[in-house]
Amino acid sequence: MEQDKLLTLVFTFLLLCLTVIDTASDAANKGVYKVRVYSSGVPCIIVQADIYLYLTYQTSDSEKDVVVHVPTSSTADTAVSTCDTYIATAGMSVPAQLLRINLYHMAGWTIDLGFTEDKRFKTEGKEFTLFQVNVTANFSSDPSSFPNAKYPTQSYNLHIDPNNLSDLSGSIYADIGNSYYCPSEQKYAINDDVAYIKFKLTTIQAYMKSASFGPKQVCPSDENTTDLVPIIVGSALAGLIVLTLVVYLIYRTFLPEEVLNLVNPDSHFGSDSGNELSKDDILERF
Repeated sequence: MEQDKLLTLVFTFLLLCLTVIDTASDAANKGVYKVRVYSSGVPCIIVQADIYLYLTYQTSDSEKDVVVHVPTSSTADTAVSTCDTYIATAGMSVPAQLLRINLYHMAGWTIDLGFTEDKRFKTEGKEFTLFQVNVTANFSSDPSSFPNAKYPTQSYNLHIDPNNLSDLSGSIYADIGNSYYCPSEQKYAINDDVAYIKFKLTTIQAYMKSASFGPKQVCPSDENTTDLVPIIVGSALAGLIVLTLVVYLIYRTFLPEEVLNLVNPDSHFGSDSGNELSKDDILERF
């Protein structure tokens, strides 16, 4: 019937809307930063995450703590980011891939993320790890948000020691060809008591050979926890199904008996003797 087809179309439309809204909301809550191989355009690094900075800066007479949310519209600095470089740090020259993020509408604010597969960082040459984080904060770019800054620009650099890996380097890693996946919030020290960086909704892969993420390696904190997204989406879909069924049943109660008999002629028996079935007719049905 036309009414049944209409209900089916409405239900299908609601499912599509729910899927689109969920996908769009998820994408809007995290930034995506890519470093590409110059010759081929294939990314060597993709960082997909919602990032926060917790910084302490000096004022003229004290210190002030601030929380900076990295705008999700921030972009990778193509002039500095690279798939093949060496980073000089802690008396070492480390082969690395480097991503620099320029914070959107925050002039002079940058985050450098350095990745390596160097065996000195306990990768055994089979894994990549995030071994370096440097933050440059230009407090003078927004005096109203960062009042009375003693130094216009301040840098925060992660201390590197291969013999004593930082919490960040010992946590954010994956096999080459795989991606690091961690939707829960993870906060790491850059400089103890002075600077921290927090990631959430995170997928990271370095030393990539293709344009899409490899198999996920889930961070320990999310390995045994229930992913709420499928539960929420599934519950919403179940609710829509129940709602559609209830609406349909209510709709059927308002249909005339003649229409219901057209749908299922055996569902009602008329009271007229002409419509009564004989015993033989009933037996033939079985």
